[in-house]
Amino acid sequence: EEVKDINRKIINNITLIEELHGSALSNINDEQTEENTYRLEKAVKQTTKLNNQCKTKIKAIELSIARMPANSGDLPMRKTQHAALKKKFIETIQRYQDIERTYQQKYRQRVERQIKIVQPNATQDEIERVLDSDEPNQIFAQSLMQSNRSGQARAVLSEVQSRHDDIKKIEKTILELHQLFVDMQMMVEQQAETINQIETHAETTVVDLEQGNKDIGKAIVSARSTRAKKWICFVIFIILL
Repeated sequence: EEVKDINRKIINNITLIEELHGSALSNINDEQTEENTYRLEKAVKQTTKLNNQCKTKIKAIELSIARMPANSGDLPMRKTQHAALKKKFIETIQRYQDIERTYQQKYRQRVERQIKIVQPNATQDEIERVLDSDEPNQIFAQSLMQSNRSGQARAVLSEVQSRHDDIKKIEKTILELHQLFVDMQMMVEQQAETINQIETHAETTVVDLEQGNKDIGKAIVSARSTRAKKWICFVIFIILL
């Protein structure tokens, strides 16, 4: 139940993050931009913490299941519940990834439009360099030197720098989510392998028990035969006397 609660909080946070990304792309003033950025960073940080908590809880449940006796009546139900929790969490991660990728693209498109305002002749390669560079203001150097466009260029540069920072943060989040997704997928594969090993062990145990029963049966028959022979010998001995 605790994992479900954490996952619900993550889903709520993802919805908030999506809304804040949308607000960041709206025409808002500097004060609103600052407030929006603060709320977005806080939501992302909190969601990262919740993601790690959820992963840790799911792993702990998996370890507790692994320590359960193979013949436990609760084992199948616990495994089913655990698999459902992992599936739901993976779906949540995927939704978060999709949202981040969507807004990563929207931010890049916004930056491209802003660059075109001050550098209409900027090539796609130049725009890509701005987007991928840690110094996105280089393309504005010439425009900033032109007095009739310097004010506009500076305003656009501020916007581009802000969006560029957002893109880098999103890239970091996407990488973290990708690693989390890989970790959860590995956990799923490991559980499947463990289940196969348990089933194989159970089948081997059944075969061993069946063989053991056969051996016991043979031993009983052999013991009875031996006792019968002893009685026959005893009777013959009495008759001869």
